Amino acid sequence: MFDLNRLRPLDHLNILGMALISIVALIFHSRVEDFVWIIATNLAASAIILVLVNLDATRSNRVIRFFTQWYSIPLIFLTFKEMYLMVHPINPHDLDYVLIKLDRMLFGTDPTAVLDKIATPGLTEFLQICYSSFYILWIILGVDLLREHNERGFLFFLFALMLGFYTSYAGYLFVPAIGPRFTLYNFAKLNEQLPGLYLTTILRGIINSGESITNVARAAALAQRDCFPSGHTEMTLITIAIAIRYRAKSAMIIIPLGAGLIFATIYMRYHYGVDVIAGALVGIFVLATARWLESKLTRKKKAGGNGHEPEDIASFVEQEMYIRK
Repeated sequence: MFDLNRLRPLDHLNILGMALISIVALIFHSRVEDFVWIIATNLAASAIILVLVNLDATRSNRVIRFFTQWYSIPLIFLTFKEMYLMVHPINPHDLDYVLIKLDRMLFGTDPTAVLDKIATPGLTEFLQICYSSFYILWIILGVDLLREHNERGFLFFLFALMLGFYTSYAGYLFVPAIGPRFTLYNFAKLNEQLPGLYLTTILRGIINSGESITNVARAAALAQRDCFPSGHTEMTLITIAIAIRYRAKSAMIIIPLGAGLIFATIYMRYHYGVDVIAGALVGIFVLATARWLESKLTRKKKAGGNGHEPEDIASFVEQEMYIRK
């Protein structure tokens, strides 16, 4: 019999997040053609989480331990793709024109046009590499925290990261947009208009494939509606903040790459200025509320049980600092 009390706050958050995605798919089942697949996949993923956590608690196995620690990363790709199947069918009216108007109100022009003036192939190459390091930064920080035996910090990092993604999905549903590379520029001529050196075209192709853009002629129709808020900005700020919070050695890599990544969101024409502002604000909100929400999702274990979870934020921090020493 599997014990639900063994689920960690991260596990509760992921199961709750998938449940909410499934509920939205079910509510809009008449529009979301793949709603059965989405619900079935999320149920299966939730069951796998329950199995992994219980096996990890009852057996000493490095493979099970690895998947129990890291399953959230592939889950990001799964839920992100589920949103691709849901956003446009649920809300088919792209709001890029609103974001463009807001940019021009705030900045007096299109921020991408300003940065076009400083574009060089070398700078483009560097910033495309920074932008492409988005997922790698999480792995770097996660491995660093585990190597320092700071599993609480590692789990909190993943908790904040997942909370950031689930929060940003709401923005995609309410404000679907494809970004300036489609609306303000000719997407098909991007490699000519903003060329790099050696890796830029390859990295762009990989990113496009990840966003289901497999046909240049139909790029705008195929693109994921994931501009507002800028998840790249939000999740990168979360990663940088937690690297600094835990004094991770990898911060010396994460901070410069992360700063370049955030700058690249506009320079590389992926996002509008307001996307980045919104992403930063959501990131701050997540960082401000993640610890509180994590404490609420922590199940108190009975006295005499195996282990003990801190009952409030103060005791959580106290235990965390003890572990770090």
